[in-house]
Amino acid sequence: MDLAEVIRVIRTRWYVMVPLLLLTVALTVGVDRSIPAKYQSTSEISLLASQSAIAGTDKLPGTGNPFLNYGSSLNDTADFLVRRLGSNDSASDLAKLGVTESYAVALAAAAQGPFITLTVTGSNPEHILTSMNTLTDYTVQQLAKVQEQAGVKPVDMIRSIVIVSPSAPAAQTKTKTQDVLGTAIGGLVIAFLATFVVESIIASRRRRRRRVPFGADSDEGFDADPESAAVETARDEVDDRPHTNGDSNGRPATAAQTSASRWYGMDGAADLDRDPFEPAHPELSGRAPGTRD
Repeated sequence: MDLAEVIRVIRTRWYVMVPLLLLTVALTVGVDRSIPAKYQSTSEISLLASQSAIAGTDKLPGTGNPFLNYGSSLNDTADFLVRRLGSNDSASDLAKLGVTESYAVALAAAAQGPFITLTVTGSNPEHILTSMNTLTDYTVQQLAKVQEQAGVKPVDMIRSIVIVSPSAPAAQTKTKTQDVLGTAIGGLVIAFLATFVVESIIASRRRRRRRVPFGADSDEGFDADPESAAVETARDEVDDRPHTNGDSNGRPATAAQTSASRWYGMDGAADLDRDPFEPAHPELSGRAPGTRD
């Protein structure tokens, strides 16, 4: 099927294509308006070494700079804190604090340090910022609470600092765009399939209608009247029989017809073994068998 044929089918079956296209447009607009826009805000915090580790001791002086004291212990603490914030208890606490949006706490991707990324996603940009501040404060509180439960002195506690402030909520259109495009493409596919299915059905009926005998009802087809079909079949069988011993109407042949057919060599298998110069019935020719002119 070439492009011209496709265009012909669409023009012929426009009454199928056009309503489905209008329905597709309506569904696409409805999906676009029914799905609310999503906004997302992110923030990052970093864990810092304790004050005692920075100050050092008499035997091991400190650096005096918290950013020079990153070690594996801080990375392990960051991983522990991420797991704690991902628990159901933390989710329940945050919900009570007013964080109704979805949030995520994870180690910063491809980071070689104790860096934690906080993410809040929702439909209300103003409330997202409030929830982000609440999540940041809750993270700092959980870090201090864990160390207090372990009996760590305040001077030896690991601290935290916000290295990336909560960003302004940005629209997330990827999921919504995928839903809208999926609806539009699905509607177009259904419209084309329905159009060509209708064309195929109508073409098939047209071919069957052309095969109906003259005078028959085109809607009923060949099998509409079983008795008439049986009579026509019987007549066809009679017409197809060889009429070697009768006329074209099936009546028995007379003696004169049989003799004449044998005389002129129209007996089929009986003529195969006979001398072509010898009559089939010598008694009709008036001469003895085996004699020739």
